[in-house]
Amino acid sequence: MTGNGDGDKRERTGRAAADGGAKPERDPAVSSDRMDGLHLAGALRTLLRHHRQMGIEHYPSSPGLQGFLYPQERPAPPVEGKNQAVEPAVPTRAEAVAPTTPEKAGAGLQALDREIDACRQCCLASARQGVVHARGIGEAVLMVVGDYSVQSAEFSAATLFGAAEDTMLWNMMRAIGLAPEQVYVTNAVKCCPLAAKVPNEESIRCCHGFLVREIELVQPKMVCAMGEIAVRALTGAQGALVRLRGRFHPCRLAYAAGEPLQVMATFHPRFLLKNIELKKAAWQDLQLIQRRLQT
Repeated sequence: MTGNGDGDKRERTGRAAADGGAKPERDPAVSSDRMDGLHLAGALRTLLRHHRQMGIEHYPSSPGLQGFLYPQERPAPPVEGKNQAVEPAVPTRAEAVAPTTPEKAGAGLQALDREIDACRQCCLASARQGVVHARGIGEAVLMVVGDYSVQSAEFSAATLFGAAEDTMLWNMMRAIGLAPEQVYVTNAVKCCPLAAKVPNEESIRCCHGFLVREIELVQPKMVCAMGEIAVRALTGAQGALVRLRGRFHPCRLAYAAGEPLQVMATFHPRFLLKNIELKKAAWQDLQLIQRRLQT
């Protein structure tokens, strides 16, 4: 058996010598594609593991979820000199907010409502169903910020997010032990657009100054940002909400003590009504808020 083995070895060596001892060359393009595929597979496994930890177990195929997971690119900034809207000044985290009293907060919020009613800064001023003011008082412990009110039937200034959305919102607040008087609810865009219309970036920028002043007056313990528009307006964070939700982010506004206001990013009730499989993830976000408020 040893002799046969030596013979096989000599035969293989002879064939290698006949080929000049050269190894077959690898195609660089094939090797590169294979490595890209391995990296993509690894990234996908990491993302799926992250989603599982967040409580996301199903991926319903719907246009809303597709747009949520793969947001479209933001429109290019307007060219200087072409009816460019003036962006309201935004306080930085280094700026402090002076403490206020419930009386001053109430008076300030009423004055702010009058300013919002008279606002003509963006195109929504002439193309809106009406203005939707916030609901709540200056002593609220939690501020909830949505994107904008959506109403297809007869307009009601009392409808914050939408008829069904408002019902879900208050059910969510009760689930974490908060009464309506403990919650201040507002929107990143104060006007209710016409049916099937979506506010553009100009409208979001123009309303940002109002939102900052609401935070200054109410001074909640924390903020719950519902939806991508609200999260971006409060934190400046970009990207899909599915990667931002489930944790606290520093707000663009600081209190007198210098500690940044914390913002929990989560799904909007409008999105949850269309994608009920993600309610579990939203409930986990609410529980984080509840625990933080209890400390």
